[in-house]
Amino acid sequence: MLKQNKIYFFLLFGLILVFIYSISSFFLNSQKIYDEFNQNLNKKESQVNSVLNRLLENDSNQFFYQEKELVQLNKNQGISFYVFKNNDLTSWTNSTAPFNGIDDFVSPNGIVLLKNGWYQYIKKQKNDLTYLGLILIKHQYSIQNKHVDSKLHKSFGLDNEVEISTHQETDFQNINNNKGSFIFSLKIMNTSYESTSGLFMLAFFMGLIFLVIFVFQFCKQHKKWKKYAALFSIFFALLFYIFSIWLNIPKQFYFQKIFNPSIFGQSSLLPSLGHFLFTTLLVMIITILLTKQVKNNKTHVLWKALFSIVGVSFLNIVFTNWFAGLITNSNISFDINYLLELSAYSFVGILIVMTLFTSLVVLIKMILTDYTTQQLTKHQLISLFWIVSLTFILVAHLVFETDWQISSWILFALLIFAVDNSTKTKIYQSALLLVLVALTITVGFVKYTSKKESLNQEFIIKKLAKEADPVSEYLFLNLIEKIKNDTFIVNHIANYWDKKEETDAYLVDKYFSGYWSKYDVFPFMCSNEDTLVVQPENTEVSCIEFFNAKIEQEASSAFGFNENIRFLYNEDGVGSYLGIINIKNNDSTTGNVSLFIEMLPKLLSNNEGYPELLLNEKEIGLPANMSKYSFAKYKKGKLVNNFGDYNFSLELEKGLHFNNAGFLILHKSNQHQLYFQSDKNTTVILSSMHKTIFDYLTTFSYYFICFSILSLILGLIFKIEPFNWRIALSDFSAKIQVFIVVSTFLSFVLFGLGTSYYIEKQNVEQNTKNLKEKLQSVVAELINIFGDKDTFEGVNPNFITNFLIKYSNVFYVDINLYDTSGKLIATSRPEIIESGLISNRINPHAYQSLIFHKKTSFIHDESIGNMDYLSAYEPFRNDDNKVIAYLNLPYFAKQNQLEKELSKFFTALINIYALLFLVSIAIAVVFANYISEPLRLIKEKIGALQLGKSNEFIEWQSNDEIGSLVKEYNKKVLDLEKSAKLLAKSERESAWREMAKQVAHEIKNPLTPMKLSIQHLERSVEKDSTDLPERIKRTAKTLVEQIDTLTHIANEFSNFAKMPKTFEQQLNLIEVLENVIDLYKNEQVEITFENKCSKEAILFADKDQLNRLFSNLIKNAIQAFSDNKLGKIDIATSCNKNNYTITITDNGIGIPDDIKDKIFTPNFTTKSTGMGLGLAMVKNIVDTLNGTIEFTTSNKGTTFTIDLPASA
Repeated sequence: MLKQNKIYFFLLFGLILVFIYSISSFFLNSQKIYDEFNQNLNKKESQVNSVLNRLLENDSNQFFYQEKELVQLNKNQGISFYVFKNNDLTSWTNSTAPFNGIDDFVSPNGIVLLKNGWYQYIKKQKNDLTYLGLILIKHQYSIQNKHVDSKLHKSFGLDNEVEISTHQETDFQNINNNKGSFIFSLKIMNTSYESTSGLFMLAFFMGLIFLVIFVFQFCKQHKKWKKYAALFSIFFALLFYIFSIWLNIPKQFYFQKIFNPSIFGQSSLLPSLGHFLFTTLLVMIITILLTKQVKNNKTHVLWKALFSIVGVSFLNIVFTNWFAGLITNSNISFDINYLLELSAYSFVGILIVMTLFTSLVVLIKMILTDYTTQQLTKHQLISLFWIVSLTFILVAHLVFETDWQISSWILFALLIFAVDNSTKTKIYQSALLLVLVALTITVGFVKYTSKKESLNQEFIIKKLAKEADPVSEYLFLNLIEKIKNDTFIVNHIANYWDKKEETDAYLVDKYFSGYWSKYDVFPFMCSNEDTLVVQPENTEVSCIEFFNAKIEQEASSAFGFNENIRFLYNEDGVGSYLGIINIKNNDSTTGNVSLFIEMLPKLLSNNEGYPELLLNEKEIGLPANMSKYSFAKYKKGKLVNNFGDYNFSLELEKGLHFNNAGFLILHKSNQHQLYFQSDKNTTVILSSMHKTIFDYLTTFSYYFICFSILSLILGLIFKIEPFNWRIALSDFSAKIQVFIVVSTFLSFVLFGLGTSYYIEKQNVEQNTKNLKEKLQSVVAELINIFGDKDTFEGVNPNFITNFLIKYSNVFYVDINLYDTSGKLIATSRPEIIESGLISNRINPHAYQSLIFHKKTSFIHDESIGNMDYLSAYEPFRNDDNKVIAYLNLPYFAKQNQLEKELSKFFTALINIYALLFLVSIAIAVVFANYISEPLRLIKEKIGALQLGKSNEFIEWQSNDEIGSLVKEYNKKVLDLEKSAKLLAKSERESAWREMAKQVAHEIKNPLTPMKLSIQHLERSVEKDSTDLPERIKRTAKTLVEQIDTLTHIANEFSNFAKMPKTFEQQLNLIEVLENVIDLYKNEQVEITFENKCSKEAILFADKDQLNRLFSNLIKNAIQAFSDNKLGKIDIATSCNKNNYTITITDNGIGIPDDIKDKIFTPNFTTKSTGMGLGLAMVKNIVDTLNGTIEFTTSNKGTTFTIDLPASA
């Protein structure tokens, strides 16, 4: 009853978990999310007001910078504070908010959109001081990439996309301040779906699993449904799956990122990675349930087996195609050699593949187990399986181009299953299956990833051949309005050609510094009347028509189109940009003008550092991980640009033969190089490292370890074959193996963590040291130029900027220069300020350390978006040792390289550890078996020890602890042999003594009456009795009877002590039995005989022994009857190929429990007469015939069962 009620707990738990998930949707509805957001924002507003009130009470700058709470509010809540004096910023806690001044905060709603995001602001006034508190609501950049992303601040706990409007909009939710006044309206995308907790989703899945278990257990409790329990459960799971997929229920699942087709999409059945995962889990659930299904294989075994084999062979082809599609139809990286660069989707995909292969292995094992019968042997079944699978593989490859190399794994799996699955070989069979599946998965991932990589490389090299620079395009488009509204340029339109050098220098210095240093920039301002003299023809042409013709002839549609910037490609194969800006001219005499700006790339230019911060991922069009590639570009055979670690030649080799698509693949030492000839003058080379044998071994190690863990979990939880392993920790070898593996794993983990910490620390120290050295070098150069200055006021900013750019390129580091108030004077990277990624103020922590703590230098970590980097600060002192500025070196240029180096190192470290861990497992198994082998041998030998038999010695050469144990064992074997001989001798002597006593006793019994009879006869003779002849006659008769008794005793003793010499001959067992039965037909007993054999049951035996065998048993049965009960004996025979079975059953009083163990012992008897040798003789005869004899007994009778070999 308790067991029956137990299954309802599955129903109860399942319903509770599903209910929990359901109510989570109610509690996490959109309105609640909006309310929580508003409450969170109001709480921050209260914190800002509290801090501002305290600042009003204490207006000390030192208090402002030393207040730790302000630092934590900025770090954790996105709340920053600023102090203005007479509208000039004097103190700040954050340098990332890019505003110009207090005048930027005049919105009546208290919200402002700056260049990098939306902020709520609160202002308070005290005399000439204005205190400003900013609450970062949402990052909003004009670009989107891996470093900067437009999303709500992390403290709001929402990853959803949101829209903010300063007006009250429909479909938006109004957000109010603490006073209830409207601030802005907010729209959160997918509010009730994206916010669903992962724990609630897990609860839903667990609830469904509990419900499936309930259906299964419930059906098993009912006899009618028991054999269909698994089928009903499968039907339930399939029903939910179809219902969920078709109707997208629950919707919360299908709005998760994993269901986004941009990640993976293959077909209508597998439109996303989430659907793929659902389908795979369903396959595994069905597989597990099928292993629990009760099979009825008494009829139509062959057809059932064939149907199952066809199904599994078909699934093998389907799963192979799914495997290939997972890689080729996704943008997920599966290169496990770059472990740190894998995403969560990568591991989901790996889990999917392993689960599919595991399901196939389990199904194969199930078929071979369930359909192996006497009619269809295991090897016949495997042969059939082999033929069907091979047919499917060949047809699928020829018709559907399915990869036969991957799908053929099933043939090898069948060969492994063909090995005898004994207890000893089972573990090795499972290990071979693990190796086979891990190897198949490794080959598949390597093969499909390589194929995808080839296509990817072609895409990359075409992108590189285009020579377009998204950063340049982005920066130029941001300059257009600034140049149009520049009063200096507008005022110089009329006399441009008279002051061309001055105007061009101003334009280039102010707008085309920093990143633009990679170009030679040539401006031309043209009106309708302006002309140019073209060399070498020395012809005069219209300025505007000249550039329009240049655009028409050299602009390529392949590089996109924008009316303000065009990419040109001349006949020499040189690419360049031409910018076009139409400037309105208030001078009616010249009219509007067009400013043409030629940007010619400098040869071998290389802009390191932050530019990827300014790139939109959609504009880049290149993979995120470009660090594994090197590339070079050749113009007319000359190297003009290169990137990466590979050392390219300055000149392109001759005699290259490209295919029709312009591609060529060459292999040089350890490099795979793809050549692409985009035109007759341009060739691009993309080079990457060849994978080594170590890479492949590492990949196999990862998959073997992962698949082993998965199979171990399945074996321990679901106990499904062939992974139903048992961890016998009581076994000595298992203890050694577990100890070695665990200790090795822990050692690797600890050593890896220690090594990682040490290497990372060393890298940080080395980079800090390098940064300090660069800082000193830049300071030295600054002193040479500006050491005589008391201030940087009055110094031409363009001159300072050009100076910083020059030495930025010399030292490969970015340079910022701040005045003593913390305001930016000049920078080598003005684009990063102009794009709004950071403000023009010094970092407040650095400012605090340099101003208040009087540090001579300060180095710490800073960040822009998700990009972390080192940043060094140092006061710049003039020749009079007066601090006139603060120098800052943000280590943009090397930060990316540092991350790549660390990533490479950690990846290599993990790869080595994975391979070593796999090797350690193999060593643990071999070593443990080696160590435990003598112990196992000793165990077997001790188990085989028997008295009276020859026991073998153990040979062991080593003189170690095990050798000492072996010696002791061998010594004990000798002692045991001696003891056995002594015991046997003693037992023989004891047996003969006992036998002599018994014989003497039995002989004494008849001798006494003989003696008395003779003495009585003697007295009769002496008295001369009249009846003497009669007395002599009676005495003689008595003596004869007693002598016969003595003869019988002597014969029985002789027969038992020494069996007569046997004369084996071919006998018919049935005939012998019938003859013996006939001898006892006259007794007062009913004997029945049932022959289930044929008329003849031939065996080789001694006829007298067989007669004596059955006679003793029948006689024993007759003597077991009680006096008042009709005796009945049932005798039956049955035969099979190897032996004959004879049963003799009586309805006597049975054998008491206390004497069952002595029934075949010589001299033991329960009768008042006899020597007790009958059953002992029976046992002796049966043993002689190599048979067995057993009995069962009760108070209603006894049954003796004799098995005799047919070949006896």
